[in-house]
Amino acid sequence: MLVAVDGSEHAYNAVRHAIDMARRIGGDARVVLINVQRPAMSGEVSNLLTAEQVMEQHTDAGHKALTGAQALLDAAGVSYDAEIGIGTPAETIAEFAAKRGCDIIVVGASSHGRVHSLVLGSVAARIVRIAEPPVTVVK
Repeated sequence: MLVAVDGSEHAYNAVRHAIDMARRIGGDARVVLINVQRPAMSGEVSNLLTAEQVMEQHTDAGHKALTGAQALLDAAGVSYDAEIGIGTPAETIAEFAAKRGCDIIVVGASSHGRVHSLVLGSVAARIVRIAEPPVTVVK
């Protein structure tokens, strides 16, 4: 199962749910954590940072966002892989799940209010619409 994490409490709830699911499934359960970093705007960054520096910032931010989720999985004794993607979050998560052959995607509910979600949509709602495997959204 693919679990998308951004370091928020909603993401940690998704990880806790994935842990419960993994325990019910047993030894065959495989958890893959993913954090997606939005790409830097090239025009804004190219004069200030090299491509390597931008990639290092993405990697550092991704590792920081994954740390809490990894600690939860370690404490539960559930094995996992962790990945950092760069791109539009919903699309990157859906593509990654397809590439890795994941049977389910688990994401946290948006922390934005109802009006914000209606106007802008949420990453979780977009994943539900575009991903091939089933998506579980956890409050």
